[in-house]
Amino acid sequence: MPKLNPALRELDAAGEEGKDYVVLSTGVELFVRQANPNILIRVMTAHKRPEPPMVLIDAIGKYVENSDDPDYIKRVKAWEMDYNSNMLNALVALGTSLKSKPKNVPAPESDEWLKDYRSLGLEAIPDSKAWRYTTWVMYVAAPVDQDIKTIGDAVRKLSGVREADVRDAETFPGSNQTDRAG
Repeated sequence: MPKLNPALRELDAAGEEGKDYVVLSTGVELFVRQANPNILIRVMTAHKRPEPPMVLIDAIGKYVENSDDPDYIKRVKAWEMDYNSNMLNALVALGTSLKSKPKNVPAPESDEWLKDYRSLGLEAIPDSKAWRYTTWVMYVAAPVDQDIKTIGDAVRKLSGVREADVRDAETFPGSNQTDRAG
């Protein structure tokens, strides 16, 4: 059974509705609200970006980072995909709730869409309302890139988490990031 993301646990506990909403291509309307910036920063800093391998440059007698290493490039791409997926899940889980849906769209609580999801060989945590809601948004309610962009832009705007906040969190005592110079 997959591990429940902390952002989803937060949504299980909260569940409040916002004031603003977005309309998705499926006709689903989601309330959008400020997501907890502290949790967003935790999600952003939860996994350290891969570090490039060091190579010895004989001409200068020093080791330097080799950011062109093919294996490193693959690891960074995988990290970016994981980072973006986790961030999007956090924005959906913490920054949206269902306002309305068309009758022809199954509800998050429905097993109709869940059966199709599982038929793809994907793991499920159907007993978690937060997992079910977040996955439903990504799988059913927001099937096109523009939907995802709409949700992300709206919640980010309300949440106000900046890259500087992430950098500060990475060096804050207790974060699981390490100082690269150390």
